[in-house]
Amino acid sequence: MTDPSQAPPPNPLLPPDPPKSRGLGWFFAISGSIVLVLTLGCVLAVTEGNPFGEMGGLAIACGSPTFILGALFLWLGTRRLKR
Repeated sequence: MTDPSQAPPPNPLLPPDPPKSRGLGWFFAISGSIVLVLTLGCVLAVTEGNPFGEMGGLAIACGSPTFILGALFLWLGTRRLKR
């Protein structure tokens, strides 16, 4: 005879959450950093070290979408790594 006060716990309906992987966060953070550094290097190379000089406006305007993409990747990566 079984003791009714010792009833087994009910089985959970949902499986436990898998462990969080940080690989995608590291990928975004590293690739965003690389894109930012390379874009800054290209802007400095095109403007001959003076981004506010004669060619600076054009180089910054052409490089700004890449800056935005690199910053977005870096932001996404750091946000995923903080979780």
